[in-house]
Amino acid sequence: MEIQIQRIGLFRPGKNPRSCTLSLDMDWKIDYTDFGNNSVGYIFYGESGSGIPLKFKLEGKIVLEDSEKLPGNLSELLIDLGLNIMVGLFNISRDRTITVQNELLSIDEFQGKVKNLEV
Repeated sequence: MEIQIQRIGLFRPGKNPRSCTLSLDMDWKIDYTDFGNNSVGYIFYGESGSGIPLKFKLEGKIVLEDSEKLPGNLSELLIDLGLNIMVGLFNISRDRTITVQNELLSIDEFQGKVKNLEV
């Protein structure tokens, strides 16, 4: 069995609300679609019930080997996969403060730095 991901959507507030945490106490559902000979489509939806308002959507396909049947714990596997991806995306998309130092260089200094980078 192969679980493929075709689309990922993370819908979060523009700014992180202060003093909120990401709660994994979520409402979720999985819709199974496109039942083919050796594949099944799925859409996983998740929405946080408390803490930071967050919505998540994962779309994909499950490809089965010849005469393989869907496992009984398929929903559990998709929930685990979806929540892990959601937490990872949430962490890399949070607000971060980045300071940029502006250096003024002469053309000769800039060309010297570029030459040092060439392989």
